[in-house]
Amino acid sequence: MYQRDHDLRSDPGQTRQRPLSRRGAHPVLALQRLIGNRATTRLLARDRSSKKKNKGTMENSIKIGKLGPIEIKGGNIADWVAKKVPEQLIVTSTKGKHSEKLKRLSDDGTRFDKIDLQAITGANSWLVITFKNARVADYTFDESTDTESWKLVEFDGVHFESTSIGVPRP
Repeated sequence: MYQRDHDLRSDPGQTRQRPLSRRGAHPVLALQRLIGNRATTRLLARDRSSKKKNKGTMENSIKIGKLGPIEIKGGNIADWVAKKVPEQLIVTSTKGKHSEKLKRLSDDGTRFDKIDLQAITGANSWLVITFKNARVADYTFDESTDTESWKLVEFDGVHFESTSIGVPRP
């Protein structure tokens, strides 16, 4: 049963002080304390526009227009994360629903205004590399490993954006 202040007083002339209520922590910080930095980073980095709910973030992924995110299994991603900026982005990925469209893009030479590469770089940090006016080239498929290889070439510019929760940690 709810009681009012005047109901709690033993003496009508005496006032009782209520303890100050503490404001709750920001929801992201509360989540971080609950599940840890790495899990929070992966959760926040997820692509929310995806129709597949509760799908975790891949360590390295790329989004080409409406295609993706595509999980990157290999290539020269480490050079890009280290900001060495090679002439091309070389990608190895697993064959999936995106593969036919990716092959078509390679054959057609279609250019995209913006292609985003996302890489988790630490326990609580990630890097988004945006390629401007790039095209997909040299698509090949290896049946023995069920992987595809392709490149991003002839881009006009590259933008790096690092994000972290708190102080970046390895």
